[in-house]
Amino acid sequence: MSNRNRPIPPGTATGHGRVRPLVLSVLCASMTLALTIGIVLEFQDYISQSIVGPYQWLLVGLFTILTAWISANFCLSVIGAVSLAISRRSRAPYSDRVVGGRLAVAIPIYEEDPDAVEAGLDRMFASLSAESRLYGFHLFILSDTRSDAKVEREIAVCRRLRRKYDAADRIFYRQRKDNRGRKAGNIQDFVETWGGAYEFALILDADSRMDGPTVQRLADELDADPKLALVQTWVRPVRGTTPFGRMQQFATSVYGQASAEGVRLLMGDSATYWGHNAMIRMAAFAECCGLAALPGNAPLGGEILSHDFVEAAMLHRGGWSVKVVADRLGSFEEPPPSLLAHAARDRRWCQGNLQHMQLLVADGIGWTNRLHFFMGALAYLASPIWMLFLIAGAVGLLARAPAMAALSGVAPVSLPPIVDANPWLLVAVSLGMLFLPKIIGTVLVLTDGPLRRGHGGVFPLLGSMLAEMVFSTLSAPVMMLLHTRFVVEILAGSSSGWKPGQRTGEQAALGEVLRAHGMHMVVGVLAAIAIGWASLEALAIASPVIAGLVLSAPLTLAGSSPALGAAMRRARLFLIPEEVHPPKVLTDGG
Repeated sequence: MSNRNRPIPPGTATGHGRVRPLVLSVLCASMTLALTIGIVLEFQDYISQSIVGPYQWLLVGLFTILTAWISANFCLSVIGAVSLAISRRSRAPYSDRVVGGRLAVAIPIYEEDPDAVEAGLDRMFASLSAESRLYGFHLFILSDTRSDAKVEREIAVCRRLRRKYDAADRIFYRQRKDNRGRKAGNIQDFVETWGGAYEFALILDADSRMDGPTVQRLADELDADPKLALVQTWVRPVRGTTPFGRMQQFATSVYGQASAEGVRLLMGDSATYWGHNAMIRMAAFAECCGLAALPGNAPLGGEILSHDFVEAAMLHRGGWSVKVVADRLGSFEEPPPSLLAHAARDRRWCQGNLQHMQLLVADGIGWTNRLHFFMGALAYLASPIWMLFLIAGAVGLLARAPAMAALSGVAPVSLPPIVDANPWLLVAVSLGMLFLPKIIGTVLVLTDGPLRRGHGGVFPLLGSMLAEMVFSTLSAPVMMLLHTRFVVEILAGSSSGWKPGQRTGEQAALGEVLRAHGMHMVVGVLAAIAIGWASLEALAIASPVIAGLVLSAPLTLAGSSPALGAAMRRARLFLIPEEVHPPKVLTDGG
Protein backbone atom coordinates (compact mmCIF):
# COMPACT_ATOMS: atom_id res chain seq x y z
CA MET A 1 0.00 0.00 0.00
CA SER A 2 1.38 3.42 -0.92
CA ASN A 3 1.91 5.99 1.82
CA ARG A 4 -0.66 8.24 0.17
CA ASN A 5 -3.40 5.65 0.56
CA ARG A 6 -2.33 4.18 3.89
CA PRO A 7 -4.88 4.97 6.62
CA ILE A 8 -3.59 7.28 9.33
CA PRO A 9 -4.49 6.12 12.85
CA PRO A 10 -6.54 8.57 14.87
CA GLY A 11 -4.46 11.08 16.76
CA THR A 12 -1.37 10.73 14.57
CA ALA A 13 0.21 14.15 14.16
CA THR A 14 0.93 15.16 10.60
CA GLY A 15 1.96 18.43 9.02
CA HIS A 16 -1.22 18.39 6.97
CA GLY A 17 -3.30 17.78 10.08
CA ARG A 18 -1.77 20.77 11.82
CA VAL A 19 -1.97 23.13 8.86
CA ARG A 20 -5.49 22.37 7.65
CA PRO A 21 -7.37 23.96 10.57
CA LEU A 22 -5.31 27.14 10.17
CA VAL A 23 -5.94 27.30 6.41
CA LEU A 24 -9.66 26.71 6.85
CA SER A 25 -9.84 29.25 9.67
CA VAL A 26 -8.25 31.86 7.40
CA LEU A 27 -10.71 30.89 4.65
CA CYS A 28 -13.68 31.19 7.03
CA ALA A 29 -12.46 34.55 8.35
CA SER A 30 -11.93 35.84 4.80
CA MET A 31 -15.41 34.75 3.71
CA THR A 32 -16.91 36.32 6.83
CA LEU A 33 -15.06 39.58 6.25
CA ALA A 34 -16.03 39.76 2.58
CA LEU A 35 -19.71 39.10 3.30
CA THR A 36 -19.78 41.57 6.16
CA ILE A 37 -18.13 44.36 4.19
CA GLY A 38 -20.38 43.86 1.17
CA ILE A 39 -23.61 43.80 3.16
CA VAL A 40 -22.64 46.70 5.43
CA LEU A 41 -21.67 48.88 2.46
CA GLU A 42 -25.05 48.19 0.86
CA PHE A 43 -26.78 49.04 4.13
CA GLN A 44 -24.78 52.24 4.57
CA ASP A 45 -25.60 53.27 1.01
CA TYR A 46 -29.28 52.72 1.75
CA ILE A 47 -29.52 54.69 4.99
CA SER A 48 -27.11 57.48 3.96
CA GLN A 49 -29.79 58.83 1.64
CA SER A 50 -32.01 59.66 4.61
CA ILE A 51 -29.88 59.58 7.79
CA VAL A 52 -26.59 61.41 8.29
CA GLY A 53 -24.21 62.17 11.13
CA PRO A 54 -23.62 60.20 14.36
CA TYR A 55 -27.02 58.52 14.15
CA GLN A 56 -26.05 56.92 10.84
CA TRP A 57 -22.82 55.59 12.31
CA LEU A 58 -24.67 54.18 15.32
CA LEU A 59 -26.92 52.18 13.00
CA VAL A 60 -24.00 51.09 10.83
CA GLY A 61 -21.99 50.01 13.88
CA LEU A 62 -24.80 47.90 15.32
CA PHE A 63 -25.58 46.44 11.90
CA THR A 64 -21.92 45.53 11.38
CA ILE A 65 -21.76 43.51 14.60
CA LEU A 66 -24.95 41.63 13.76
CA THR A 67 -23.88 40.98 10.17
CA ALA A 68 -20.46 39.70 11.22
CA TRP A 69 -22.10 37.34 13.72
CA ILE A 70 -24.54 35.93 11.16
CA SER A 71 -21.83 35.72 8.47
CA ALA A 72 -19.41 33.82 10.72
CA ASN A 73 -22.00 31.18 11.59
CA PHE A 74 -23.06 30.98 7.94
CA CYS A 75 -19.49 30.43 6.73
CA LEU A 76 -18.80 27.83 9.42
CA SER A 77 -21.87 25.84 8.34
CA VAL A 78 -21.07 26.14 4.63
CA ILE A 79 -17.52 24.86 5.13
CA GLY A 80 -18.86 21.96 7.18
CA ALA A 81 -21.55 21.19 4.60
CA VAL A 82 -19.06 21.19 1.73
CA SER A 83 -16.85 18.79 3.68
CA LEU A 84 -19.78 16.45 4.31
CA ALA A 85 -20.77 16.59 0.64
CA ILE A 86 -17.35 15.71 -0.77
CA SER A 87 -15.88 13.42 1.87
CA ARG A 88 -16.63 9.85 2.68
CA ARG A 89 -14.15 9.40 5.51
CA SER A 90 -12.95 5.84 5.98
CA ARG A 91 -11.94 4.88 9.48
CA ALA A 92 -8.49 3.55 10.17
CA PRO A 93 -8.32 0.38 12.26
CA TYR A 94 -8.16 0.95 15.99
CA SER A 95 -6.30 -1.07 18.58
CA ASP A 96 -8.02 -4.12 19.98
CA ARG A 97 -7.08 -3.36 23.59
CA VAL A 98 -9.73 -4.03 26.21
CA VAL A 99 -11.05 -0.76 27.60
CA GLY A 100 -13.70 -1.86 30.09
CA GLY A 101 -11.62 -2.15 33.25
CA ARG A 102 -10.09 1.26 32.62
CA LEU A 103 -13.39 3.07 31.98
CA ALA A 104 -15.75 4.81 34.39
CA VAL A 105 -19.17 6.04 33.27
CA ALA A 106 -20.22 9.06 35.34
CA ILE A 107 -23.73 10.51 35.39
CA PRO A 108 -24.21 13.56 37.63
CA ILE A 109 -27.85 14.12 38.62
CA TYR A 110 -29.67 16.85 40.52
CA GLU A 111 -33.35 16.58 41.47
CA GLU A 112 -34.09 14.43 38.41
CA ASP A 113 -36.92 11.94 37.97
CA PRO A 114 -35.33 8.69 39.23
CA ASP A 115 -37.52 6.54 36.97
CA ALA A 116 -36.35 8.41 33.87
CA VAL A 117 -32.72 8.14 35.00
CA GLU A 118 -33.15 4.41 35.57
CA ALA A 119 -34.64 3.85 32.11
CA GLY A 120 -31.71 5.56 30.42
CA LEU A 121 -29.04 3.83 32.51
CA ASP A 122 -30.70 0.44 32.01
CA ARG A 123 -30.50 0.68 28.23
CA MET A 124 -26.99 2.17 28.28
CA PHE A 125 -25.64 -0.49 30.63
CA ALA A 126 -26.99 -3.23 28.36
CA SER A 127 -25.60 -1.58 25.21
CA LEU A 128 -22.15 -0.97 26.66
CA SER A 129 -21.97 -4.46 28.15
CA ALA A 130 -22.65 -5.95 24.72
CA GLU A 131 -19.32 -4.55 23.49
CA SER A 132 -16.73 -7.15 24.46
CA ARG A 133 -13.90 -4.64 24.84
CA LEU A 134 -16.02 -2.41 27.08
CA TYR A 135 -17.14 -5.19 29.42
CA GLY A 136 -16.03 -4.50 32.96
CA PHE A 137 -16.64 -0.73 32.95
CA HIS A 138 -17.90 0.85 36.16
CA LEU A 139 -20.98 3.07 36.44
CA PHE A 140 -21.15 5.93 38.95
CA ILE A 141 -24.44 7.67 39.78
CA LEU A 142 -23.28 10.98 41.25
CA SER A 143 -26.16 12.66 43.05
CA ASP A 144 -26.41 16.26 44.19
CA THR A 145 -30.11 15.82 45.00
CA ARG A 146 -31.35 17.55 48.18
CA SER A 147 -34.76 15.86 48.52
CA ASP A 148 -34.59 12.92 50.95
CA ALA A 149 -37.48 11.19 49.20
CA LYS A 150 -35.75 11.40 45.82
CA VAL A 151 -32.45 10.24 47.32
CA GLU A 152 -34.19 7.09 48.58
CA ARG A 153 -35.61 6.48 45.12
CA GLU A 154 -32.18 7.02 43.54
CA ILE A 155 -30.67 4.45 45.91
CA ALA A 156 -33.45 2.04 44.93
CA VAL A 157 -32.58 2.60 41.25
CA CYS A 158 -28.97 1.66 41.97
CA ARG A 159 -30.03 -1.50 43.80
CA ARG A 160 -32.36 -2.61 41.00
CA LEU A 161 -29.69 -2.10 38.35
CA ARG A 162 -27.18 -4.05 40.44
CA ARG A 163 -29.58 -6.96 40.76
CA LYS A 164 -30.61 -6.95 37.11
CA TYR A 165 -27.05 -7.01 35.79
CA ASP A 166 -25.42 -8.86 38.72
CA ALA A 167 -23.13 -5.86 39.02
CA ALA A 168 -22.86 -5.00 42.72
CA ASP A 169 -19.13 -4.44 42.20
CA ARG A 170 -19.61 -2.31 39.06
CA ILE A 171 -22.50 0.09 39.82
CA PHE A 172 -22.01 2.72 42.51
CA TYR A 173 -24.09 5.50 44.02
CA ARG A 174 -22.78 8.58 45.83
CA GLN A 175 -24.75 11.51 47.20
CA ARG A 176 -22.81 14.66 48.09
CA LYS A 177 -23.76 16.33 51.33
CA ASP A 178 -22.16 19.58 50.19
CA ASN A 179 -23.00 20.28 46.55
CA ARG A 180 -20.79 23.32 46.08
CA GLY A 181 -19.62 23.88 42.52
CA ARG A 182 -22.85 22.43 41.09
CA LYS A 183 -22.26 19.96 38.25
CA ALA A 184 -18.61 20.94 37.78
CA GLY A 185 -18.01 20.44 41.50
CA ASN A 186 -19.76 17.08 41.33
CA ILE A 187 -17.47 15.87 38.55
CA GLN A 188 -14.41 17.36 40.28
CA ASP A 189 -15.25 15.48 43.48
CA PHE A 190 -15.61 12.26 41.48
CA VAL A 191 -12.25 12.77 39.75
CA GLU A 192 -10.47 13.55 43.03
CA THR A 193 -12.04 10.61 44.88
CA TRP A 194 -12.01 7.80 42.31
CA GLY A 195 -10.15 9.16 39.28
CA GLY A 196 -6.87 7.42 40.06
CA ALA A 197 -8.46 4.02 39.49
CA TYR A 198 -9.45 4.72 35.87
CA GLU A 199 -7.83 5.85 32.66
CA PHE A 200 -10.94 7.21 30.95
CA ALA A 201 -14.32 8.55 32.06
CA LEU A 202 -17.48 8.94 30.00
CA ILE A 203 -19.29 12.09 31.17
CA LEU A 204 -23.08 12.10 30.77
CA ASP A 205 -26.03 14.32 31.59
CA ALA A 206 -29.14 12.97 33.30
CA ASP A 207 -30.92 12.74 29.93
CA SER A 208 -27.94 11.41 27.96
CA ARG A 209 -27.98 8.12 26.13
CA MET A 210 -25.02 6.66 24.24
CA ASP A 211 -24.71 3.25 22.65
CA GLY A 212 -21.87 0.79 23.04
CA PRO A 213 -20.22 1.23 19.61
CA THR A 214 -20.08 5.01 20.11
CA VAL A 215 -18.49 4.70 23.55
CA GLN A 216 -16.02 2.19 22.14
CA ARG A 217 -15.18 4.65 19.35
CA LEU A 218 -14.40 7.40 21.88
CA ALA A 219 -12.23 5.09 23.96
CA ASP A 220 -10.33 4.05 20.85
CA GLU A 221 -9.75 7.69 19.92
CA LEU A 222 -8.21 8.35 23.33
CA ASP A 223 -6.26 5.10 23.25
CA ALA A 224 -4.74 5.96 19.88
CA ASP A 225 -3.49 9.43 20.83
CA PRO A 226 -1.67 9.84 24.15
CA LYS A 227 -1.96 13.64 23.92
CA LEU A 228 -5.73 13.62 23.43
CA ALA A 229 -7.46 14.58 26.69
CA LEU A 230 -11.08 14.86 25.62
CA VAL A 231 -13.20 13.76 22.68
CA GLN A 232 -16.64 15.31 22.27
CA THR A 233 -19.45 13.81 20.20
CA TRP A 234 -22.04 15.62 18.13
CA VAL A 235 -25.12 15.16 20.33
CA ARG A 236 -28.57 14.78 18.76
CA PRO A 237 -31.84 15.46 20.60
CA VAL A 238 -34.33 12.58 20.54
CA ARG A 239 -37.57 11.44 22.20
CA GLY A 240 -39.24 14.84 21.92
CA THR A 241 -43.02 14.57 22.18
CA THR A 242 -44.16 18.19 21.73
CA PRO A 243 -44.03 20.19 18.48
CA PHE A 244 -41.24 22.34 19.94
CA GLY A 245 -39.20 19.31 20.96
CA ARG A 246 -39.80 17.59 17.64
CA MET A 247 -38.70 20.66 15.69
CA GLN A 248 -35.55 20.92 17.81
CA GLN A 249 -34.54 17.33 17.17
CA PHE A 250 -35.44 17.55 13.47
CA ALA A 251 -33.39 20.73 13.01
CA THR A 252 -30.36 19.21 14.73
CA SER A 253 -30.61 15.99 12.74
CA VAL A 254 -30.94 17.73 9.37
CA TYR A 255 -28.93 20.95 9.79
CA GLY A 256 -26.71 20.41 12.82
CA GLN A 257 -24.06 18.11 11.42
CA ALA A 258 -22.71 20.81 9.09
CA SER A 259 -22.01 23.12 12.04
CA ALA A 260 -20.40 20.31 14.03
CA GLU A 261 -18.27 19.38 11.02
CA GLY A 262 -17.27 23.03 10.64
CA VAL A 263 -16.12 23.10 14.26
CA ARG A 264 -14.18 19.87 13.75
CA LEU A 265 -12.41 21.21 10.68
CA LEU A 266 -11.62 24.71 11.88
CA MET A 267 -10.69 23.93 15.48
CA GLY A 268 -8.78 20.69 14.90
CA ASP A 269 -7.20 19.55 18.17
CA SER A 270 -8.15 22.84 19.87
CA ALA A 271 -11.89 22.18 19.87
CA THR A 272 -14.34 22.85 22.65
CA TYR A 273 -16.31 20.77 25.15
CA TRP A 274 -20.09 20.80 25.53
CA GLY A 275 -20.17 19.28 29.01
CA HIS A 276 -21.61 15.82 28.35
CA ASN A 277 -21.65 12.89 25.93
CA ALA A 278 -17.88 13.14 25.88
CA MET A 279 -14.98 11.03 27.13
CA ILE A 280 -12.08 12.43 29.14
CA ARG A 281 -8.61 11.17 29.94
CA MET A 282 -8.77 11.09 33.72
CA ALA A 283 -5.15 12.04 34.42
CA ALA A 284 -5.29 15.08 32.13
CA PHE A 285 -8.58 16.25 33.60
CA ALA A 286 -7.31 15.83 37.16
CA GLU A 287 -4.12 17.70 36.29
CA CYS A 288 -5.71 20.69 34.55
CA CYS A 289 -9.39 21.12 35.33
CA GLY A 290 -9.77 22.06 38.96
CA LEU A 291 -11.99 25.15 38.72
CA ALA A 292 -11.44 28.10 41.02
CA ALA A 293 -14.18 30.66 41.57
CA LEU A 294 -14.06 33.79 39.44
CA PRO A 295 -13.25 37.11 41.13
CA GLY A 296 -16.25 38.99 42.44
CA ASN A 297 -19.74 37.92 43.37
CA ALA A 298 -22.39 36.18 41.30
CA PRO A 299 -23.78 36.50 38.71
CA LEU A 300 -20.60 37.52 36.82
CA GLY A 301 -18.23 36.19 39.48
CA GLY A 302 -18.19 33.27 41.87
CA GLU A 303 -18.84 29.69 40.77
CA ILE A 304 -18.34 29.11 37.05
CA LEU A 305 -21.66 27.99 35.55
CA SER A 306 -20.65 27.11 31.97
CA HIS A 307 -17.69 25.02 33.09
CA ASP A 308 -17.26 23.02 29.87
CA PHE A 309 -15.69 25.76 27.72
CA VAL A 310 -13.36 26.62 30.60
CA GLU A 311 -12.28 23.01 31.13
CA ALA A 312 -11.44 22.69 27.43
CA ALA A 313 -9.36 25.88 27.65
CA MET A 314 -7.51 24.58 30.70
CA LEU A 315 -6.72 21.31 28.95
CA HIS A 316 -5.29 23.24 25.99
CA ARG A 317 -3.29 25.43 28.33
CA GLY A 318 -1.85 22.26 29.87
CA GLY A 319 -0.66 21.05 26.45
CA TRP A 320 -3.44 18.54 25.82
CA SER A 321 -5.63 18.14 22.73
CA VAL A 322 -9.42 18.33 22.58
CA LYS A 323 -11.35 17.21 19.51
CA VAL A 324 -14.91 16.99 18.24
CA VAL A 325 -16.23 13.94 16.40
CA ALA A 326 -18.90 15.17 13.99
CA ASP A 327 -20.04 11.77 12.71
CA ARG A 328 -23.64 10.61 13.11
CA LEU A 329 -23.01 8.31 16.06
CA GLY A 330 -25.24 6.95 18.81
CA SER A 331 -24.96 9.99 21.06
CA PHE A 332 -28.26 11.45 22.25
CA GLU A 333 -29.98 13.81 24.68
CA GLU A 334 -33.54 15.03 25.15
CA PRO A 335 -34.73 18.46 23.93
CA PRO A 336 -36.58 21.01 26.07
CA PRO A 337 -40.32 20.40 25.62
CA SER A 338 -41.32 24.04 25.12
CA LEU A 339 -39.99 27.47 24.27
CA LEU A 340 -40.32 28.50 27.93
CA ALA A 341 -38.30 25.47 29.10
CA HIS A 342 -35.73 26.29 26.43
CA ALA A 343 -35.58 29.88 27.68
CA ALA A 344 -35.14 28.77 31.30
CA ARG A 345 -32.12 26.71 30.27
CA ASP A 346 -30.80 29.63 28.23
CA ARG A 347 -30.98 31.85 31.33
CA ARG A 348 -28.34 29.67 33.03
CA TRP A 349 -26.24 29.42 29.89
CA CYS A 350 -26.42 33.18 29.35
CA GLN A 351 -25.02 33.85 32.82
CA GLY A 352 -22.29 31.26 32.36
CA ASN A 353 -21.27 32.57 28.95
CA LEU A 354 -21.13 36.18 30.16
CA GLN A 355 -18.87 35.02 32.99
CA HIS A 356 -16.41 33.91 30.32
CA MET A 357 -15.76 37.53 29.36
CA GLN A 358 -13.46 37.71 32.40
CA LEU A 359 -11.37 34.90 30.92
CA LEU A 360 -10.73 36.62 27.59
CA VAL A 361 -7.61 38.20 29.11
CA ALA A 362 -6.56 35.25 31.30
CA ASP A 363 -2.95 34.11 31.00
CA GLY A 364 -2.12 31.07 28.91
CA ILE A 365 -5.45 30.81 27.08
CA GLY A 366 -5.10 30.01 23.37
CA TRP A 367 -6.71 32.13 20.68
CA THR A 368 -9.20 29.40 19.78
CA ASN A 369 -10.47 29.28 23.36
CA ARG A 370 -10.66 33.06 23.55
CA LEU A 371 -12.72 32.87 20.36
CA HIS A 372 -15.00 30.24 21.97
CA PHE A 373 -15.50 32.50 24.99
CA PHE A 374 -16.21 35.54 22.83
CA MET A 375 -18.60 33.76 20.46
CA GLY A 376 -20.41 32.15 23.37
CA ALA A 377 -21.00 35.52 25.01
CA LEU A 378 -21.96 37.13 21.70
CA ALA A 379 -24.63 34.46 21.20
CA TYR A 380 -26.54 36.27 23.96
CA LEU A 381 -25.20 39.81 23.59
CA ALA A 382 -26.36 39.78 19.95
CA SER A 383 -29.96 40.01 21.19
CA PRO A 384 -29.68 43.39 22.96
CA ILE A 385 -27.58 44.63 20.04
CA TRP A 386 -30.32 43.55 17.63
CA MET A 387 -32.97 45.18 19.81
CA LEU A 388 -31.00 48.45 19.96
CA PHE A 389 -30.65 48.33 16.18
CA LEU A 390 -34.40 47.84 15.71
CA ILE A 391 -35.24 50.60 18.17
CA ALA A 392 -32.77 53.00 16.60
CA GLY A 393 -34.11 52.27 13.13
CA ALA A 394 -37.72 52.67 14.25
CA VAL A 395 -36.98 55.98 16.00
CA GLY A 396 -35.26 57.30 12.91
CA LEU A 397 -38.16 56.17 10.75
CA LEU A 398 -40.77 57.76 13.01
CA ALA A 399 -38.83 61.01 13.25
CA ARG A 400 -39.07 61.40 9.47
CA ALA A 401 -42.71 60.35 9.16
CA PRO A 402 -45.05 63.00 7.68
CA ALA A 403 -47.63 62.24 10.38
CA MET A 404 -45.11 62.90 13.15
CA ALA A 405 -44.02 66.11 11.47
CA ALA A 406 -47.63 67.29 11.25
CA LEU A 407 -48.13 66.67 14.96
CA SER A 408 -44.94 68.52 15.88
CA GLY A 409 -45.48 71.41 13.49
CA VAL A 410 -42.19 70.75 11.70
CA ALA A 411 -42.08 70.25 7.96
CA PRO A 412 -41.44 66.61 7.08
CA VAL A 413 -38.06 65.66 5.68
CA SER A 414 -38.17 65.14 1.93
CA LEU A 415 -36.48 61.81 1.28
CA PRO A 416 -34.62 61.42 -2.01
CA PRO A 417 -35.56 58.48 -4.20
CA ILE A 418 -33.48 55.38 -3.50
CA VAL A 419 -31.97 54.10 -6.70
CA ASP A 420 -28.68 52.36 -5.97
CA ALA A 421 -29.61 50.66 -2.68
CA ASN A 422 -32.49 48.26 -2.29
CA PRO A 423 -33.76 47.41 1.20
CA TRP A 424 -35.34 44.22 -0.08
CA LEU A 425 -31.91 43.08 -1.30
CA LEU A 426 -30.61 43.48 2.25
CA VAL A 427 -33.53 41.47 3.57
CA ALA A 428 -32.98 38.76 0.96
CA VAL A 429 -29.26 38.48 1.68
CA SER A 430 -29.79 38.37 5.45
CA LEU A 431 -32.49 35.70 5.19
CA GLY A 432 -30.34 33.82 2.71
CA MET A 433 -27.48 33.57 5.20
CA LEU A 434 -29.89 32.35 7.87
CA PHE A 435 -31.71 29.82 5.69
CA LEU A 436 -29.11 28.62 3.18
CA PRO A 437 -27.32 26.35 5.71
CA LYS A 438 -30.69 24.76 6.44
CA ILE A 439 -31.37 24.27 2.75
CA ILE A 440 -27.90 22.79 2.21
CA GLY A 441 -28.39 20.42 5.15
CA THR A 442 -31.72 19.34 3.71
CA VAL A 443 -30.16 18.71 0.30
CA LEU A 444 -27.46 16.55 1.90
CA VAL A 445 -30.15 14.47 3.61
CA LEU A 446 -32.23 14.26 0.42
CA THR A 447 -29.27 12.83 -1.50
CA ASP A 448 -28.62 10.12 1.12
CA GLY A 449 -31.20 7.36 0.69
CA PRO A 450 -31.25 5.92 4.23
CA LEU A 451 -31.22 9.39 5.80
CA ARG A 452 -33.95 10.62 3.46
CA ARG A 453 -36.18 7.69 4.39
CA GLY A 454 -35.29 8.13 8.05
CA HIS A 455 -36.68 11.68 7.90
CA GLY A 456 -39.95 10.57 6.34
CA GLY A 457 -39.16 10.79 2.62
CA VAL A 458 -38.98 13.71 0.21
CA PHE A 459 -42.25 15.52 0.82
CA PRO A 460 -42.47 15.12 4.61
CA LEU A 461 -38.83 16.24 4.82
CA LEU A 462 -39.40 19.34 2.69
CA GLY A 463 -42.63 20.19 4.50
CA SER A 464 -40.90 19.82 7.86
CA MET A 465 -38.04 22.05 6.72
CA LEU A 466 -40.42 24.82 5.63
CA ALA A 467 -42.47 24.58 8.82
CA GLU A 468 -39.33 24.69 10.97
CA MET A 469 -38.08 27.75 9.08
CA VAL A 470 -41.37 29.56 9.68
CA PHE A 471 -41.40 28.67 13.37
CA SER A 472 -37.76 29.62 13.94
CA THR A 473 -38.34 32.94 12.15
CA LEU A 474 -41.38 33.74 14.29
CA SER A 475 -39.73 32.66 17.54
CA ALA A 476 -36.53 34.66 16.94
CA PRO A 477 -37.97 38.04 18.05
CA VAL A 478 -39.30 36.48 21.25
CA MET A 479 -35.92 34.94 22.02
CA MET A 480 -34.35 38.33 21.28
CA LEU A 481 -36.47 39.97 23.98
CA LEU A 482 -35.93 37.11 26.42
CA HIS A 483 -32.16 37.11 25.93
CA THR A 484 -32.10 40.89 26.26
CA ARG A 485 -33.94 40.59 29.56
CA PHE A 486 -31.50 37.92 30.71
CA VAL A 487 -28.49 40.11 29.91
CA VAL A 488 -30.01 43.10 31.71
CA GLU A 489 -30.88 40.98 34.76
CA ILE A 490 -27.37 39.55 34.93
CA LEU A 491 -25.70 42.95 34.58
CA ALA A 492 -28.06 44.20 37.30
CA GLY A 493 -26.81 41.47 39.64
CA SER A 494 -29.51 38.79 39.42
CA SER A 495 -28.21 35.20 39.44
CA SER A 496 -30.03 32.29 37.82
CA GLY A 497 -29.74 29.95 40.80
CA TRP A 498 -29.69 26.19 40.27
CA LYS A 499 -32.91 24.50 39.26
CA PRO A 500 -33.39 21.13 37.55
CA GLY A 501 -34.33 21.35 33.88
CA GLN A 502 -37.82 20.52 32.65
CA ARG A 503 -37.65 17.31 30.62
CA THR A 504 -41.22 16.01 30.49
CA GLY A 505 -43.49 17.13 27.67
CA GLU A 506 -46.46 18.73 29.39
CA GLN A 507 -48.87 21.29 27.96
CA ALA A 508 -47.82 24.75 29.16
CA ALA A 509 -50.45 26.44 31.33
CA LEU A 510 -52.28 29.36 29.73
CA GLY A 511 -51.58 31.65 32.69
CA GLU A 512 -47.86 30.89 32.58
CA VAL A 513 -47.73 31.57 28.85
CA LEU A 514 -49.61 34.86 29.14
CA ARG A 515 -47.34 36.04 31.96
CA ALA A 516 -44.31 35.21 29.84
CA HIS A 517 -45.58 36.66 26.56
CA GLY A 518 -48.13 39.32 27.46
CA MET A 519 -45.65 42.16 27.13
CA HIS A 520 -44.23 40.65 23.93
CA MET A 521 -47.67 40.76 22.30
CA VAL A 522 -48.25 44.35 23.44
CA VAL A 523 -44.88 45.41 22.04
CA GLY A 524 -45.71 43.72 18.73
CA VAL A 525 -49.06 45.48 18.38
CA LEU A 526 -47.62 48.91 19.28
CA ALA A 527 -44.68 48.40 16.91
CA ALA A 528 -47.04 47.46 14.07
CA ILE A 529 -49.12 50.61 14.61
CA ALA A 530 -46.12 52.92 14.88
CA ILE A 531 -44.14 51.52 11.95
CA GLY A 532 -47.21 51.23 9.72
CA TRP A 533 -48.03 54.85 10.52
CA ALA A 534 -44.58 55.88 9.32
CA SER A 535 -44.09 53.60 6.30
CA LEU A 536 -46.00 50.67 4.86
CA GLU A 537 -42.82 49.43 3.17
CA ALA A 538 -41.03 49.42 6.52
CA LEU A 539 -43.98 47.56 8.04
CA ALA A 540 -43.68 44.90 5.36
CA ILE A 541 -39.94 44.53 6.04
CA ALA A 542 -40.55 44.29 9.79
CA SER A 543 -43.54 41.95 9.48
CA PRO A 544 -41.70 38.73 10.53
CA VAL A 545 -40.53 40.42 13.73
CA ILE A 546 -43.95 41.88 14.48
CA ALA A 547 -45.80 38.66 13.67
CA GLY A 548 -43.50 36.67 15.95
CA LEU A 549 -44.23 39.00 18.86
CA VAL A 550 -47.98 39.21 18.30
CA LEU A 551 -48.30 35.43 17.93
CA SER A 552 -45.86 34.52 20.72
CA ALA A 553 -48.44 33.17 23.18
CA PRO A 554 -50.38 30.93 20.76
CA LEU A 555 -47.11 29.66 19.26
CA THR A 556 -45.79 28.69 22.68
CA LEU A 557 -49.08 27.03 23.62
CA ALA A 558 -49.17 25.06 20.39
CA GLY A 559 -45.47 24.22 20.63
CA SER A 560 -45.90 22.65 24.07
CA SER A 561 -48.85 20.41 23.15
CA PRO A 562 -48.06 16.67 23.34
CA ALA A 563 -51.31 15.94 21.45
CA LEU A 564 -50.24 18.14 18.54
CA GLY A 565 -46.79 16.58 18.66
CA ALA A 566 -48.32 13.11 18.36
CA ALA A 567 -50.45 14.27 15.43
CA MET A 568 -47.34 15.62 13.71
CA ARG A 569 -45.60 12.29 14.14
CA ARG A 570 -48.56 10.46 12.61
CA ALA A 571 -48.37 12.91 9.70
CA ARG A 572 -44.62 12.10 9.36
CA LEU A 573 -43.67 15.70 10.14
CA PHE A 574 -40.33 16.35 11.86
CA LEU A 575 -39.43 12.67 11.72
CA ILE A 576 -35.89 11.61 12.57
CA PRO A 577 -34.21 8.26 11.83
CA GLU A 578 -34.27 7.30 15.51
CA GLU A 579 -38.08 7.29 15.35
CA VAL A 580 -38.30 5.29 12.14
CA HIS A 581 -35.78 2.67 13.31
CA PRO A 582 -35.27 3.18 17.07
CA PRO A 583 -31.90 1.94 18.35
CA LYS A 584 -32.10 -0.31 21.40
CA VAL A 585 -30.47 2.30 23.61
CA LEU A 586 -33.53 4.53 23.06
CA THR A 587 -36.21 1.89 23.67
CA ASP A 588 -37.20 1.67 27.33
CA GLY A 589 -37.95 -1.68 28.89
CA GLY A 590 -36.89 -5.14 27.94
